Amino acid sequence: MPVSCRTPRLARFAILAVTGATALSVAACGASNKSSPSSTSASTSTVTSTVTSQAPAQGEAQVNGLIASVAGNSIQVTKEDNTNADVNFTSTTKVTEVAPATLSDVTSGSCITVRPTREIQGGQPATAASVRVSPSVNGTCPPAKPSGQGSTTSTPPPGSPTPASPKPKPLRGSVASVTGNTITVAGTDPSGNTTQTAVTVDDQTKYSKLTTATPDAIAQGKCVNARGSLDNGGTLQATTIKLRPANDGKCGGPGKPPHGG
Repeated sequence: MPVSCRTPRLARFAILAVTGATALSVAACGASNKSSPSSTSASTSTVTSTVTSQAPAQGEAQVNGLIASVAGNSIQVTKEDNTNADVNFTSTTKVTEVAPATLSDVTSGSCITVRPTREIQGGQPATAASVRVSPSVNGTCPPAKPSGQGSTTSTPPPGSPTPASPKPKPLRGSVASVTGNTITVAGTDPSGNTTQTAVTVDDQTKYSKLTTATPDAIAQGKCVNARGSLDNGGTLQATTIKLRPANDGKCGGPGKPPHGG
């Protein structure tokens, strides 16, 4: 075969070889590009799994009911629905106790919560259904917390049952003076202005006082209101505990002292 014919054939073989190598390189790059998202997806999946595995933060909670038993720093509480709840406390838990009181416990400067027999209108005189005396905090009486109780102006639709009368809003403040059966309560209105309201007490008025107590006061048969946070096991880790006497072995009903304080 002539030399002139042999050279073009060698050139064609070289071109085919280069073309094949290029095709293999492109295929390899394509395979590499396809595998990259898979690796990224796996990495993203791992990060997502790590984030969602964290336990959500526990919010504030409370337990109300009758103390069934006390063992060390643990309390078992029977709630009003007859279910049980566990409460733990420590030496730093703030403990207070509601105890019976009389008019003589109402003195000038003490903090007071009055439940009137009817809604108080514009600082007008009122008759007290119940009175609770509580200690001041750093020399001042704590402001009232919104309770959502009180009269309402909404009208029920025609034909609906007559709703029960709402409880009057409590009056909170400090005792300005006590004269006979009249207590003058100093407070502030929603605008921050100082007010003075005369409250009359009678033979039907019930008295109670809130005092600071020690953990030794936590005992079986008392009613408890514990506030704090729930741990992962569902036990309330109490930051505050408020105690009060039970009424015939129960924590509801007519013998329940007034709220507040």
